[in-house]
Amino acid sequence: MSNLKSTESTGTTQPTITKTTKTTNTTQTINKEPAADKNDKSENPDVFLPDQFAKERKGERGRRAYRQYVEMENTNRQAFKGIESLLSSLGQAVGLGNIWRFPQKAYQNGGSSFLIPYLVCAFVFAIPAIHMEFVLGQYAAKSPPAVFRRIMPVLEGIGWMCCLVGAIIGIYYMILISWIGIYLANSANAVKMSKCDNEWNNQGRSTCYEGMKQKLCKGANMVFNNDSRALNEDKHPEWMYFDGKCQNATGRNMASGTEQFFTNFVINPSTGFTDFNSINWATLGAVAVCWILTSIILIRGMKMIGKLSYFTVILPYVIIVILMIRGITLDGASAGLYFLWAKSDFSSLWSLKAWVGAMTQICFSLSIGQGGLMNIASYNKKSYNWYRDAYLLVLCDTMMSLLGGTAVFATLGFLAKQRQIEVPAVIKEGHALAFIVYTEAISQMPMPYLWHALFFLMLFLLGMSTEIVIVEIVCSCLTDRFGYLRRHRWLTVLMVSLTFFSLGLVMTSDAGYYWFDLYDEYSAGVSATLGTAFMCITVSFCYGLENFRKDMTELWGEPQSRLAKWFGPASYVWVGMWIVITPLCSIGVMVVFVVNRRYPYEGDGVKYPPIFDVIGWFVTSIPFLAIPCFAIYTILKFRNDKIPLRGAFMIQKQHPAFDRVTKNWPEWKKVIGDQLPDQEPGDDDVEFVDGDEEEQEESLIE
Repeated sequence: MSNLKSTESTGTTQPTITKTTKTTNTTQTINKEPAADKNDKSENPDVFLPDQFAKERKGERGRRAYRQYVEMENTNRQAFKGIESLLSSLGQAVGLGNIWRFPQKAYQNGGSSFLIPYLVCAFVFAIPAIHMEFVLGQYAAKSPPAVFRRIMPVLEGIGWMCCLVGAIIGIYYMILISWIGIYLANSANAVKMSKCDNEWNNQGRSTCYEGMKQKLCKGANMVFNNDSRALNEDKHPEWMYFDGKCQNATGRNMASGTEQFFTNFVINPSTGFTDFNSINWATLGAVAVCWILTSIILIRGMKMIGKLSYFTVILPYVIIVILMIRGITLDGASAGLYFLWAKSDFSSLWSLKAWVGAMTQICFSLSIGQGGLMNIASYNKKSYNWYRDAYLLVLCDTMMSLLGGTAVFATLGFLAKQRQIEVPAVIKEGHALAFIVYTEAISQMPMPYLWHALFFLMLFLLGMSTEIVIVEIVCSCLTDRFGYLRRHRWLTVLMVSLTFFSLGLVMTSDAGYYWFDLYDEYSAGVSATLGTAFMCITVSFCYGLENFRKDMTELWGEPQSRLAKWFGPASYVWVGMWIVITPLCSIGVMVVFVVNRRYPYEGDGVKYPPIFDVIGWFVTSIPFLAIPCFAIYTILKFRNDKIPLRGAFMIQKQHPAFDRVTKNWPEWKKVIGDQLPDQEPGDDDVEFVDGDEEEQEESLIE
């Protein structure tokens, strides 16, 4: 038998466990005195043993036991130490988009003047959203679905929407990481990639040209069959160097050596979106290796992720600084930097395109609205300074974007100088910037193998750190919801990894590149921005910003100065942003995305069939379906459990602020509050049965 006696001490409940042995009619009391070793859970009265109450919990005594169980679960969740929380947040936020997406956005929207809308959006949108995610996760110490369920059970679907957004991103993001892994494994072929005499160059899709030899076809002296003759290049721009001489390329499908390596060796695409013929074994093998590596890390839990973040997050910053220094010392680097930073167009500040570009970039870059930051914060100690981390996260993310942009465009300036063309002529959008253009530039540097390995090692670490946190979001959501999975974390990780791997198999086929393009275009944009809007609206109007401010003061104390009252973590400046500016910005981005959408979609020179957009919008809608589905499920669950339906629209007992929030409720509302479930869905194996004390005592003895 197990008895639980509670005593009041500094506002907390301390359990005392007594064990009765029925066979000898004697009572053996264990640990009525404090144990010497506080780390020994088997003999420490201050450490709650959940297994002793896992099967039967009775009456008020059982409810007290359950509260102690919840407190212990939250305590065990605190895995981060030192700056591990900040590093894990950076691992989620800082990713591949910082290296090639930010420089392109800046180049397309006024150069250095793009920093103005970017920083404004960071202050009025990113920091408030990150601030709210951190507080929600840290205060509740739970994953997004549990956080929203505690606020209002019918809104649990908002948390699952965030989880599903991360899941969809995680499926296709691993494909991109696998391509990076292939490039990293082929670092020894850094020079061969830009040549035209490899086995992958002669597959009939296109004619290979060596970009660095195009200067032989420029100017007065051109080479024809090893003869030098004069030709005006302005009158003959179609002449290119291939097959050992300058030739007329009119009507030919031309591709550089690095482009053919990516096309013919890495992705090996079919002729269209629905044309499935074979599996790309190189991509499949790389994806399998990456998923195995991810699973091994995640099985070890968040403590392993926190420790690993010292390597996966800090090392990319060291590498990008090295690459930036190397880039700005290259011949022609100044031309590339001029196009990125010096050639400012301040008239773009009056363009909606620049502001929408800044908003989408910062939302994409910081992973806002995906639940990852909220989940990471749930592993913090209650006293952790999340407010500082919100600013540092935006600062470090912006720093990586600036360093990455400088390194990339300095190298592009070098490439343009080597090919004797203008910088805009070598710029390509998306991942082609890294896989094709930057790879060709590296092949022309001294020690190309070193720079190639460093660059793709940096990309691999950035990608893996993001992917690990994304998959951890899904695992945490499942383990918080299902008690069985909580006790078998390894099974949860394997189940999620295998599911994601299976769903991503379509992208390892010869039509996989087109499906990757679909996921990349439709997966995160609308869902993530709307997730932020739903979060702000839920906290502002369903939970109440005044209650939310009190949560923050519980975590960090009352503001001690007038400046802190206005600009501190619980200031009314943030209240105004949460209630108006941040949700309006989120909805505005979604509206612009939908209105400016062109059909059919065209990407990388490919015009997709209408089915592409149909499937794309279906993928986008999947996360939103979680909201009505879980709302209907919650209402049916409350009805079946004979709980008043109004309770599904109230704060739940498991919320840490339940007693404070319900203190001033009217009597009718308190009556409903008393009927709310004493346990969370994740603890469905726990039963509460009211009865007389003697019956409960007998059950506990048995």
